[in-house]
Amino acid sequence: MKIIDAHCDALLKMVEDETLDFYKKDSHLHVHYENMKRSKIGLQAFALFIPPSVPVSHRFEYALKMIDVFYERVVKDGMIIPVYSRKDVNLVLDPSSKLMGAMLTLEGADALQGSLVHLRILHRLGVRALGFTWNHRNEAADGVEEPNAGGLSHFGRELLQEANRLKIVLDVSHLAEKGFWDVIELSQSPIIASHSNCQHIHPHRRNLSDTQLQAIIKNRGVIGLTFVPYFITNKERVTIDDLLRHLDHLLSFGGEDHIGFGSDFDGISRTMADLQNTGEYQLLVDTLLRHYREDQVRKWLSENWNRLLFETFG
Repeated sequence: MKIIDAHCDALLKMVEDETLDFYKKDSHLHVHYENMKRSKIGLQAFALFIPPSVPVSHRFEYALKMIDVFYERVVKDGMIIPVYSRKDVNLVLDPSSKLMGAMLTLEGADALQGSLVHLRILHRLGVRALGFTWNHRNEAADGVEEPNAGGLSHFGRELLQEANRLKIVLDVSHLAEKGFWDVIELSQSPIIASHSNCQHIHPHRRNLSDTQLQAIIKNRGVIGLTFVPYFITNKERVTIDDLLRHLDHLLSFGGEDHIGFGSDFDGISRTMADLQNTGEYQLLVDTLLRHYREDQVRKWLSENWNRLLFETFG
């Protein structure tokens, strides 16, 4: 079974440490070529995340630097190809193909510096998904850590409309709740939460309430259950069985066709005990197959994401 993973931060690590080699087995990356190959990753999303320490006037430039790393050090030799379209998704998910795919996503609109021109440029460079915020306020909206958080700004609403026009996937992970509901109301395309879990199971502010999860399901969207230990449980040792409690909760109100995974590998300093890097994804697959039907597992590993990408890309 080929896998789609909706979120990782390998590009940030590679920008911060130029010695990291994506094609070396001993690379200090959770996501690298050998791990992707071992786990049959069909498509990995690579986030462009701008650290808060980067001055506002340099954030677009920082995103361009990350994109340069993507093309020069990740998709450099044809073993992993950039994914831009439905045709590319079909190619990398074909069971007979040895190719793997990589897709650029924008984690927070900070890099845009309030400019739709910057969005259009990033789209031409390969960005195919947009998260409005990280945890803090930017020109588009408020993140989950803002006190008295509001919804989408005027620019945020323009950004949503332009992203819909460009057929860019909209991502509500990290977005404050008022902004979440603005996106639900205004988007013409199904939305995703690329790396978020269920508040009902573990009440972390980055997780989503049942009302939000049900809204994503009604919207034909997908929730990417994430491997961040402190989004799963407060336990010191967090395992796949703990993650499955979130999956079962989504199943309890009709989420079968709306579940995927978004690991957040390379964006976390602490990992689950039995799922520590992309190369161990097969442990998750094996566990899923022991508890659920194969047709369900196929949906969660790739088919639900694939359906959403097809609907959005047109």
